[in-house]
This record gives sequence, C-alpha cells and structure tokens, in this order.
Amino acid sequence: MISEKANFRMRAALHAIRPGEPELPRELAAVVREAPDRDLRGDDLAELLGLSIVYARACLSASDLPATAMFSISEPHDAAVPVTTTVTFGTPVASGFENDERPLLALSNEPAEFLYPCDDNHLCVMADTATALEDLGLPRDEAIAKVNAFWARPDRRYSLLYGGWIGRQSGEHWARLMTTAH
Repeated sequence: MISEKANFRMRAALHAIRPGEPELPRELAAVVREAPDRDLRGDDLAELLGLSIVYARACLSASDLPATAMFSISEPHDAAVPVTTTVTFGTPVASGFENDERPLLALSNEPAEFLYPCDDNHLCVMADTATALEDLGLPRDEAIAKVNAFWARPDRRYSLLYGGWIGRQSGEHWARLMTTAH
C-alpha cells in the first residue's frame, strides 16, 4: 500500500482542483519499473496532477525495495510558463516538509499504519477514529483498514481531508459515519 502525506500548499492545490484518478497510459505502464525520467503532459492541471500521482503510485507499487517519491508542482510566474509536475524517487521526507513553500506530496511504499494523514492533527483524528471503531467491536486491524479505506476515496480525501474538515469533527464522529455510510 502507498501512503501519502501532503503539505499545506499541496493540500490547498488538491482541494481546489480535485484531480480524478486516471488510468496510467499504456506507454507509461510498460516502463513503470524503470521509473523513467520523462515529461508527463495533460490538457489541464487537474489531469496533469492526477496522472502524475497515479504514475508515482505505480512506480512505488512496482518497487521491490522500500522507496519514497516526492511529488511537487511548479508555480508559474506568468501566463507564459506552464505549470509542471515533478516526481523525484528516493527522496527522503525532509523535516519541515509540512511548512515548505512549495506544494509537495510525499508518497511511500514503506509500511505505515495510517496511509493518509498529512500532519499530526490528521494522525490523531485517524487514531481516535480507529479506537472508536474498536469500541464498537471491530478488531484493531479491521478498524485501521476501515479508516484507510474511508480516506482512500478521492472525493473524501480531496474535499474532507485536504479541505480541513477532518479536524473539525472527532474520531467518534468519523467512526459513526464509517459505520452508517453505505
């Protein structure tokens, strides 16, 4: 499984644009194991972001070793310079990552209990949610899987997690939502 951690600037970009989950084009899927250094092009920023993230996840999933990818967005200074995305593999997550001025998203295939917390507050709410699910009778591993599955949905991740709604509710609230939502 791939964990993701977006800094504040990236959360704002992803929340505003809400890229979809496109399929990886065949030509990229065929060379994913090599993690080629090649430009990805999209018709709009949302498409470019979505494709770049899917590409980074595919490369990390194909890796036999623990690996990290740092995904970033360039911000143009004028209308003549297009927005670009960059995926750099093997880059460790730097301290202060959350406060970096650049929009950054760290992806990793290293084991992680919760896959989507962007900061300590998110991690705390997710842990509280898992505990609330345990209190409702779920075993710990099922509670964690339910929390990860809930936040894995792009519509929830982009609008609720990246939009800041996660911290406005308690773990008990999210646990109730997870057990009653269909």
